[in-house]
Amino acid sequence: MPSKVRSKITNVQVLHEDGRLEKGMVLIQEGKITYAGPENGAEAEQVTDGGGAVLVPGFIDLHVHGGAGHDFMDVSQEAVDAICRFHAAHGTTGLLATTMTAPIEKTEEVVAFYSRLARSQGAAVLGLHLEGPFINVRYKGAQNGDWIEVPTMENIRRVYAAARPGLIKLMTLAPELIQDEPVLEWLTEQGTIPSVGHSDLDYHGGCRCMKRGLSHATHLGNAMRGFHHRNIGIIGLVMEQPEMTFDIIADGIHVSPELIRLLVRICSLDQIMLITDAMRAAGLSDGRYELGGQEVHVKGMEARLADGVLAGSMLTLDKALANLIKFTGLPLAKAVQMLTINQARKLGLADRKGSIAVGKDADLVLLADDLRVLATWVNGEQVYQELNDR
Repeated sequence: MPSKVRSKITNVQVLHEDGRLEKGMVLIQEGKITYAGPENGAEAEQVTDGGGAVLVPGFIDLHVHGGAGHDFMDVSQEAVDAICRFHAAHGTTGLLATTMTAPIEKTEEVVAFYSRLARSQGAAVLGLHLEGPFINVRYKGAQNGDWIEVPTMENIRRVYAAARPGLIKLMTLAPELIQDEPVLEWLTEQGTIPSVGHSDLDYHGGCRCMKRGLSHATHLGNAMRGFHHRNIGIIGLVMEQPEMTFDIIADGIHVSPELIRLLVRICSLDQIMLITDAMRAAGLSDGRYELGGQEVHVKGMEARLADGVLAGSMLTLDKALANLIKFTGLPLAKAVQMLTINQARKLGLADRKGSIAVGKDADLVLLADDLRVLATWVNGEQVYQELNDR
């Protein structure tokens, strides 16, 4: 054991599990947090002076397709590294590489690639999120309807045959299309979170599916049956059922700020998770790009198909956090849980990730007063910096 710890982050406000600690510090050894508390004069091989900024847990994105000109469907190390570096610069320390509806053979190829993936630069790939192909064509959104498949056990087992155990963390599907097969139960047994999305499932069907394992909703309000006063749909279901979690795209485009404010007031904050749904154009200029084999037109913060349908987003999680605070008035300590510990709990990783505590992975983000990301650490390694080390 070396006489000095490997690294130290000092002169920071530490946003930990019990609140905010002014003039705090964090010590890191072998990728883990060994101390988080008041400055104690400990020496380290590498010291970062945070300049009084706020140190928060690393952000976790459950739904991200790409960025910096690349897509996770590109199945190359170059693409993975470029996407993960880009999002790490915006505070993301862990993510689920998210697929698009594609021919089932392509989906098998993608799953097989990520089964072999050993590493990534920047944010860590924590697993896969399969968004399709088992969705409802009526609510396909920007997914290609030609490649949609029925969610049968045969089709789903075919995809899972290409996956290493535990790889597929989340699957977005249309539960109303399941025909008397134990799909939801089986997914849960595999360690996959079944999520309703791109779906016509109504409130009553949602209640039935919850008894079979449904526990999450994908980009709430988008690509699903809407709220109606005689059938409150999945939006109403999450308002009523605190055990039903959901994610939301807080760009002010996919759903209105008013809905986000309403959800924050009605739902438990433990239910809500911010996602980006970012596509390959995130971080790039306006123009024409590709998503799921379809041309996407990007202008400002909007990405749309030729027919005007929203096609992913240009969002990053630091911007989503800033928007959430702007839309709702929540303090940072409350808002940040919707990018960190909520996701960690949902993925079964809360013993390692999602908060700043001794023994947890040193996944950390340093934020300026304007919520600009100054530095990002993944497993104790600094993968992005705007600051200079001392």
